[in-house]
Amino acid sequence: MTDYLTEQEQIELLKSWIKQYSRVILLGVLLAIVCISGWRFWQQRELKITTRASRIYDEMLTARAQNDLSATTAQAQKLRTRYTKTIYGDLASLMLARDAISKKDYQNAIAPLSEVIKQSKVQGIRQIARLRLARVYLMLNQPEKSLHALEKVDDKTFIGLIEEIRGDTYLLMKKNDLARASYKAALTSLPHADEIRPLLQMKYDNLATGS
Repeated sequence: MTDYLTEQEQIELLKSWIKQYSRVILLGVLLAIVCISGWRFWQQRELKITTRASRIYDEMLTARAQNDLSATTAQAQKLRTRYTKTIYGDLASLMLARDAISKKDYQNAIAPLSEVIKQSKVQGIRQIARLRLARVYLMLNQPEKSLHALEKVDDKTFIGLIEEIRGDTYLLMKKNDLARASYKAALTSLPHADEIRPLLQMKYDNLATGS
């Protein structure tokens, strides 16, 4: 259509279009500026948070290497409470849980592991926390809670370990058929499990012979 318009008509048409849509264009430009500014602000804020968390984590590891239990725990708790949305908060919670487990203080391992399961953004880390929590409940002779901890699978690459712990749980509950089925599933999921996980193979063999 513009092929048949004179130069002046085209100019007038452009002026009319700009007048009609200028507010929409201006609003779009302003919205784009706000979105870009907001995104940059969020990125800078996340970078600052991650940098601080990283520094605290390094301080925690240094204190741990120096066997300074008080400083290690203080830094770990800071990461756990103030930087829960960072991977450093996850790692600190896992460390606190591991230390509690090593002392056989199983009750105090439950809270940090549960926090990781609830808050971590990393599937693999959430799954590791689930596995450890399930084992903690086994040590506390609470098999039902152990099974509940394993109900949701965050990362299927851990399915072999999930089935093994599930088998241990059923064994504790004296449900040998279910335990044997879980051990078999674990052996199937883990390549060369009979070589790299001889204890798992032994658990299955013991039940397969009817003992």
